[in-house]
Parts: sequence; C-alpha cells; structure tokens
Amino acid sequence: MATAKTNTAKAKAAAKQTTASVETAVTETVEAVSETANAVADIFGAKGFEVPEVFRSMAENSVEQAREHYAQFKASAEDATDLMEETFETARDGALNLQHKALDAAKQNSDAVFDFTKQIMGVTSVADAIQLQARFAREQFDALVDYSKDFQSGIAQVTEDTTAPSKAAFSKALSAAK
Repeated sequence: MATAKTNTAKAKAAAKQTTASVETAVTETVEAVSETANAVADIFGAKGFEVPEVFRSMAENSVEQAREHYAQFKASAEDATDLMEETFETARDGALNLQHKALDAAKQNSDAVFDFTKQIMGVTSVADAIQLQARFAREQFDALVDYSKDFQSGIAQVTEDTTAPSKAAFSKALSAAK
C-alpha cells in the first residue's frame, strides 16, 4: 500500500514537472520565433516588418490547441493512474481477505486433527476407532466442501470488486465517444 502511494506521488510529481517543462518550452519557442523574425528583419533591413495577422493567429491557435491537448492528455493519464491504483488496492485487499480465510481454514483443520488425535488415543476397541475415523473423515470432507464454496465466492467477489472500476471507466469512455 505504501509502495502504491509512493509510486502515485512520484507519478504526479513527474506530471507536474512535465507540465512545467512543456509550458516553458512553448514560451521559449514563441520567444525564439519572435527573436528570429526580428533578426531576419534586421538582416534584410525590414525594420517595420510585421508578421501578417493570419500567420500570427494560426501560430497562437496552434500553441493554444497544443496546450489544450496536453491538458487533456495529462488529465487522462492521471485518471488512468488513479484507476490502476484503485484496482491494485482492491485486488490487494481481496487477496488479503482470501489469505485470512485460508489461515482460518488451516487453523480449523489443525484443531480438528488435534481433537481427533486426542479422541483416538482414548479409544478402547478397534470398532470404536473405525467409527471415529469414519466420522472424522466425513466431517473433514464436509468442511472441505464448505471451505471450497467459501473460497469460490470470495474469489468471485474479489474479481468483481477488482474489475468494477475498470468496467465503469470503460463504460464512461464509450458513452463519451458516442
């Protein structure tokens, strides 16, 4: 859990740094183009040379569109990161829950074996031992069936919970695409 949060924090910090870098690069590019245009004008003696408004407008629109597309890309990347974090967290919690169920089943099985051992030591006849063994085997088989059903439902629930955020995001993307 701490690793996922650390990785998310690193990804968000990198995204902020990238955003700042892109904005700086766009500003520097605009300034460089302006300086280059002024230098060309100085070389050719066109002191009053102005870039036509159409070209200036197209350049400004292109820069604005690039910023908008980058913002959309950044938002999508952050959404995907959050979705993955939520999915991994849900899967981790589900796996932990299943692990606890497995440990509980192992404990109950161990307790049953110890009880059986204690009872078999007190048996006075072979018939009683066979009867005790048959009852123990039947109880263990019934317990195994119950454990299996419990694990199966637990796995199904973990799968459902883990895939729910992805299903919701996919449905949202499909409805947005329509």
